[in-house]
Amino acid sequence: MPSPSRFTRRNALQTTFAAPLAAISSTAPSGPHADLVIYGATPGGIMAAVSAARLGRSVLLCEAEDHIGGIVSNGLTNADIGKRQAVGGLFYEFTQRVLKRYREQDRDDPSQPNVKLCRGGYWYEASAAEEIFHQMISEQGARIRLLLSHELKQAHVKSNRLSAITLEDRARPGSTTVVSASVFVDATYEGDLAALAGVPFRTGREARSEYNEPHAGRIYMRFRDSELLPGSTGEADNATQAFCFRFHVTNDPLKRVPIAKPEAYNRGDYQVLLDDIRAGNIKRFRDVIQVYPMPNGRFELNSDHVNPQTGYPKESLDLAEECWPWPTATPAERRKLYQRYKTHNVGMIWLLQNDPEVPESLRQDALQYGWHRDLWPRNGHIARQVYVRQGRRILGDYILTERDADLDPTLQRTRVQPTSIATIEWAFDPHGHHRYDPAHPGVREGYIFIEHEPFQFPYEALVPRKIDGLLVPVACSCSHVAYNAVRMEPVFMVLGEACGAAAHLALQHKTEVRKIPVHRLQKILVEQKGVITFYEDLPFDDPAFPAMQYLGARGLNPGYQAHRDTPLTQAAAAQRLARILKHEGKSWQPPATDAAAPATAAGVHAWLRQAGYRPAAPTPSSPLTTGEFARQVYAALT
Repeated sequence: MPSPSRFTRRNALQTTFAAPLAAISSTAPSGPHADLVIYGATPGGIMAAVSAARLGRSVLLCEAEDHIGGIVSNGLTNADIGKRQAVGGLFYEFTQRVLKRYREQDRDDPSQPNVKLCRGGYWYEASAAEEIFHQMISEQGARIRLLLSHELKQAHVKSNRLSAITLEDRARPGSTTVVSASVFVDATYEGDLAALAGVPFRTGREARSEYNEPHAGRIYMRFRDSELLPGSTGEADNATQAFCFRFHVTNDPLKRVPIAKPEAYNRGDYQVLLDDIRAGNIKRFRDVIQVYPMPNGRFELNSDHVNPQTGYPKESLDLAEECWPWPTATPAERRKLYQRYKTHNVGMIWLLQNDPEVPESLRQDALQYGWHRDLWPRNGHIARQVYVRQGRRILGDYILTERDADLDPTLQRTRVQPTSIATIEWAFDPHGHHRYDPAHPGVREGYIFIEHEPFQFPYEALVPRKIDGLLVPVACSCSHVAYNAVRMEPVFMVLGEACGAAAHLALQHKTEVRKIPVHRLQKILVEQKGVITFYEDLPFDDPAFPAMQYLGARGLNPGYQAHRDTPLTQAAAAQRLARILKHEGKSWQPPATDAAAPATAAGVHAWLRQAGYRPAAPTPSSPLTTGEFARQVYAALT
């Protein structure tokens, strides 16, 4: 593997790639067939499989590793959601299964410790997540077949359409299987199948000027601050943000396994951290590494950012620069990088627990933690996957950028996307791309945290250019900045769910996935509590939920409040209907009304007939609320 400095010189600019032609075959030998083949049993891939299977489709879920669940079954179990009403569907169902699990565990304990720690089902043990994923798959019986430890070797493409893939059994090198499908989903973190099939993609960072994104390219900012610091050139490059492990540990002496010194331990890796310790800036384990209490006496660890007030820790578990080759590396190269990250991250904890230069009080604080004996026993109690925060990003029929979070001054919410299939609410949150540089104190280059209002995710960002028969929910079509609001596992789950339903519709309508009737996809999603429009005050179980979600993708309400029980005037109802119909491609002029008079179901019924719809006879309602209006219009449109 080249050193970071050599890699930097050789890959100075952010680049666009297509797969080498040698990886693509135009002829596919016959083999097992399914309606949908998914490569990558990540949470996004699992939900794509469950979604399609529940709609009656046969699914083959393939995975290179010997387990399912991606990083969620390997430690990332603190669900990154700030606004819970922004992510629903199968992810919300998953959280309710988590909550049920811990309620059953705590049924005889009035203090309900695990129920409290699971925070409504949004925080969970990695083992619990993996078991729930298996439950959701097994409930579909023979409709989902699982093929583990099979590595992608070849994509079979004919007339720009993916028709089959060749997989090699990792337990039997040279033993291959060719599987074919009507539709494929690439649910890998790296976009490996899409790249192998010839889909164009990006790695690294775009320049600030490419999409006019204020926070693109090379950048220095304090965490949660808005000021661009010196050195922020906005230039493109091929840097990938730092990876780390999301370890799970325990402080229970009965279940704690001591953390051993890694064989390849190198004390020189931690000179910046040791400088912080010598200066007296680090006094507790939590001054270096984030610690989240989880159910059943476990703790999740994560790399920490530089505190904007104190300026430390300058370095944490994030090991920057050495992951730059990962997105396009071979599986063998990635396994070496995994070992390097494991050595570095485990070595940092070992240093804090054992190094003689570390003060005794800090060592004792760190020594309270050890591996949990019940977790990942076949892998030394260490997660089987490193946290890949970003791989490739395909170029799709729509490219999501930072500008998609701009507020529409008329609606006072972000841009209306009539083909929305999810909402994005997490901050633009890329981790550092370069190691700590003392010339830039208090920051790590590339590490920013920019909050924004929730914005809609259009279906077209899942659809790759050039290649048909394929959807990509994880390595989806985004700029670097936008991807760092999208790259949360709850979002990947709902994007996967959308892919499974879209594959079903492509088969049902005998068309390509890029040509499906997206309004039908939206109806499937919202009827399953999927969120395609964010409203702060719209519960998942509200009778108006599907209607308001669907119409929200057509400009139903200004702002982020549903106001479902608020009576509408005729003027307000006419204005809403005109906006909705405009996004439906219909030109409709609101008739003259008594603007201040209450809107009625009979009046809206007449307007819908004028616009060419055949709505059901109106149910008397006086006055008509926003929720009732939405349900009436939704019924007519769908």
